[in-house]
Amino acid sequence: MSSAAPSFDIAIITPTYNRSTLIAAALDSVIAQTFDGRIEVAIVDDGSTDDTEVVLEPYLKQYGDPCGRIVLRYTRLKKQGVVVARNTAIAQTTAPLIAFLDSDDYWHTDKLKMQWEAMKADEGVALVHTSFRYVNEAGQMTDDGPQRLSNPCVGHCMDALLHEFLVLFSSVMVRRSIVDQAAKAEAHGQPFDSRWTNSQDYDLCLRCARFGSFAYVAQPLTLYRIHGGHGAMGNLPRAFGFHSRVQMDFVKRYGSEVGIDEAEIKRRVATFIGGRAESAFWQRQFETALKLCALAKELGVHGPRFEAVEKKASRPVWIYKMKDRIDRLIGKKR
Repeated sequence: MSSAAPSFDIAIITPTYNRSTLIAAALDSVIAQTFDGRIEVAIVDDGSTDDTEVVLEPYLKQYGDPCGRIVLRYTRLKKQGVVVARNTAIAQTTAPLIAFLDSDDYWHTDKLKMQWEAMKADEGVALVHTSFRYVNEAGQMTDDGPQRLSNPCVGHCMDALLHEFLVLFSSVMVRRSIVDQAAKAEAHGQPFDSRWTNSQDYDLCLRCARFGSFAYVAQPLTLYRIHGGHGAMGNLPRAFGFHSRVQMDFVKRYGSEVGIDEAEIKRRVATFIGGRAESAFWQRQFETALKLCALAKELGVHGPRFEAVEKKASRPVWIYKMKDRIDRLIGKKR
């Protein structure tokens, strides 16, 4: 009789949908990790229509041994969304630490090792996240250096989290015991809430912050890919709407516990969306600016700041084209 497979140290949760051209880079970065413990990788396919399964075949053949140091499992579902995919993947794994890796992102080789060390150094830490770099579809850096080297989401950081979500989810490692606590506290009993098509990662991080502190590795150990199929980045008003609704819903349920009332969270939401609306206007993205003002009305946080943006963004476009042209000419003369 064969002995049972040894236990795992870290579980990697990777939902995927039509990422056959990118998922290999994600898996290669897991396989290349310098962390020498056992890793289980749960890949849950949310009904891909491309050749994802074909791309994964050699990986599953090489890393399918349940006694291996790295074990890959692949589950194909009918399309139900990323929330179901992530919840399914977590349910399939057993390791005491969970790391999230979207199938279009990838990691520096020391990422898991450094987070493991941070977890072992302080048992009060619920979650560890890292700095990151932006890359394009070809893996080329598209930023001016490491992002968010100084991050306020450290320690008992509920207040910082309720200003803005500054945790990149593909950089997260969290204790399973914390995720279990966060799930059991909800009527749905799941790690991720099916109400949030976007920002379900924000919701989980807020819920985890109730049960422990956050640690941060200020090194760009995560590579975050921006590409044509990155839906959330393509509709910012929709993404910001989910972000703000998650904030408001969390405070409605747990505000008295964390010391923030509904009036305060509405003020923060107005600041968040107002800043994005003004930024969109100055970037001459008038349609986006107006959509963000409309979102503020939907959320009940509209006011003079949004009225000013609406007034400016509703003027004829040619006025701003002429102004920008004059500004450029003046700038050249200087």
